[in-house]
This record gives sequence, structure tokens and C-alpha cells, in this order.
Amino acid sequence: MSRTLSLSSSVTGTIANSTVTISIGPRFQGEVWFPESVSISCTGTQPTPAAPNIAICSLYVGFSANNSTFLDATYQVLGASSSMISGITLYPGQLVLAVFTNMTGSNGQTATMVVQGTKQVP
Repeated sequence: MSRTLSLSSSVTGTIANSTVTISIGPRFQGEVWFPESVSISCTGTQPTPAAPNIAICSLYVGFSANNSTFLDATYQVLGASSSMISGITLYPGQLVLAVFTNMTGSNGQTATMVVQGTKQVP
């Protein structure tokens, strides 16, 4: 019989070459996630804009980051949240991915993603 628990899982990564991809998802057999929101943040200051390459964080849900798994995006790379993930169910092997790109001047800074909602565990 499975139990329903609160979900608040986070992951961090270090920006290098003005980019970083971080991901998290259910890892254990029988674990199922029901996310309600995804929050992203980055330490430091707003990256230097260099049009047309403005800093952006794109969110994806699936096995990899591609057009078919795109969920949402924001230019507010220092802190933003999205509820677009609400209603999606994640099984082991599936991921929530945050791809920070064009982070000019942010090398060495830390990017963070937090997934919140509920999860079922065996």
C-alpha cells in the first residue's frame, strides 16, 4: 500500500560557460510525483544582457530537454516559479529539467530548482 507525502525536492548546479542544466525526478521503483510548482533561482546578479542573447531559464518535463518536452520559460533567472507543471505525473526515470542559458558574467554562480507538490511512495 502506498503512502502520500509532501514533495519538496531541490537540485543545484554551477554555471560554467554561461550555461547549466539541472534535473530531478522520482528515483525509486514505485515512487510517483504529482508536482504542483517548480521554482528556480540563481545566486549573484542579473546576467549581463547581450541582445539577442538574453539570459533565460527553460523548464522541461520528460526524459530530456527538447521541443516536445518544453514546459515553460522565464527571463527572471534570479528567481521565478511556474505552476505549468500542475497536473503532470512523473514516474521513475522521468525528469524535471531547468536549462539556464546565456548567463553571461555568471560563471561559478549556483543555479537551483525546487519541485513542490505531493508524492506517493511504496
